Amino acid sequence: MRALPSLCVALLLTAAVGAAQTPELPPVVRAGLEAYKHQGAAAAFHTWLLGSPIPEAQILSTKAAFDQMEIGYGHMVGYDVLRVLPLGPHVSRTYVAMLYEKGPVYIFFDCYRGADRWTMTAFYFHTRPDSVLPRSMLDH
Repeated sequence: MRALPSLCVALLLTAAVGAAQTPELPPVVRAGLEAYKHQGAAAAFHTWLLGSPIPEAQILSTKAAFDQMEIGYGHMVGYDVLRVLPLGPHVSRTYVAMLYEKGPVYIFFDCYRGADRWTMTAFYFHTRPDSVLPRSMLDH
């Protein structure tokens, strides 16, 4: 009978440690994805790129690519966060499958946590998972 309470405590401690070590999804990523889902690409870009060092010319061409993608894939209806990978205490890469009416589009977001907030520093998207996701995510 004593083994059961000890096992329960061990399982609770393991779950608590695992939850404490789950990497944080940068708020700028989540806010942009939610803006995209509810208000469209323009709202997402405004959210993602607020305070970002990404040049304006690159933003305009990327927005045009998103518009083209929506012609083929339809509207974004949701997203799956595949992995948040901390690259250090202030830098992370987040892998997401953006879900459209006709299929997924894969994207990663590189973010930097400065003194007061997370900022997006880069992102890359493609319709093929092997063009965005690391091999380790595909080899299972």
